[in-house]
Amino acid sequence: MMKVKSIVLFVLCALMLIGCNEQTTQTPKGVLIRLPERCMGIVSPRLELKDRNMGYSYVSETGALINDSTVQMEMDIPIGYYDCSFEAQLQLSEHYTYPVRLFSNLTVADDRLIEMEAFAVNTKKDFVLAELFVSGTQTPEGKQYTGDKYFRLVNNSDQTLYADGLVLLESKFKNNKKYEVTPDKKSEAFAVDALYRVPGDGTRFPVAPGGSFIIADNALDHRSYNANSFDMRQADVEWYDVSTSATVTDVDNAAVPNMDKIYCYTLSIWIPNNQGITSFAIGRIPDTISTAQYLANYAYSYTYINVTQAGTFEMSGNAYLFPNEWIIDAVNLCPQSIYEWLVVHPSLDCGFAYVAQTGGDKVRYGKCVKRKQNEDGTLVDTNNSSSDFEMAQPAGTCF
Repeated sequence: MMKVKSIVLFVLCALMLIGCNEQTTQTPKGVLIRLPERCMGIVSPRLELKDRNMGYSYVSETGALINDSTVQMEMDIPIGYYDCSFEAQLQLSEHYTYPVRLFSNLTVADDRLIEMEAFAVNTKKDFVLAELFVSGTQTPEGKQYTGDKYFRLVNNSDQTLYADGLVLLESKFKNNKKYEVTPDKKSEAFAVDALYRVPGDGTRFPVAPGGSFIIADNALDHRSYNANSFDMRQADVEWYDVSTSATVTDVDNAAVPNMDKIYCYTLSIWIPNNQGITSFAIGRIPDTISTAQYLANYAYSYTYINVTQAGTFEMSGNAYLFPNEWIIDAVNLCPQSIYEWLVVHPSLDCGFAYVAQTGGDKVRYGKCVKRKQNEDGTLVDTNNSSSDFEMAQPAGTCF
């Protein structure tokens, strides 16, 4: 992978505020983007600033190299709060190009220097999260039903891969609530609340190219309890928790292998957030690191500022860090209308998928997100879940 370097985006702006309740005049701004590698050319540059409040998008697809490591774009934008993204292909030789990307939340208020991060897009083929079903179902009586959540992974390469040792992760932070966290480790690692690992010696779970591997909550025939659910007995593995609560216990299908529990925030049973406001990832812990070593060396304590109607408070929290370099694939989830930020680094996923408008929207039940398919049968994987997934699809069709 190309070495990730920092980039600096210079937004040179001259803005005039016409009135407190009027639209700010749009004026030309030169945008200079420092590239992560020296290059001989740039192909298909695209800079987009999407206004978070008004929903307007400002796009420039005209860029020119002013030296071998800087591209200049032009754009007219008013004062505002934006999601800023840049994509391009860097031409390093006559026959070789590679993709780069930027993504950041950006406040444009006046002339100022804004530092951003550039990174090469990882194009390595491996497993991907192909289908995420975390919202659960409802019974015919309209009651929420749990236990039938699942994740479908697909081998998106052209060779047989083994699911042994894959780790399933859920994020500590939520995409609908932004905090200023100290220390901020997002550029280095994924802060997680739950880690479960597929068992095996390295050859137990072969998955052919294009094949699926299903991780279930409870690998049961849920139709016996809820006519609106699925028969999940064909799942490849399930996660099982030994609960310390006598009233909240898990159910084990002895015919389906259990995942190894590395860590979970709860002492009862892990239920992935059913509002779809967290992020999920799959990865691998290096063979040289034992579970005990991981738990000893990757604990994460942090502080953050919580702003409420009652006041502003400094809070603290704990999680575990999973280094970004160990992650194979990550997917951000957030209801469309309440998204505030991305809790994983944008090199892992610079967008988000959803099944509902709000977290409490009951239309989410029975719906999942499914990764789109390329013409050659492989799955779309651009590390941008906003464009890689089909939203609000019927769940359970893989069983």
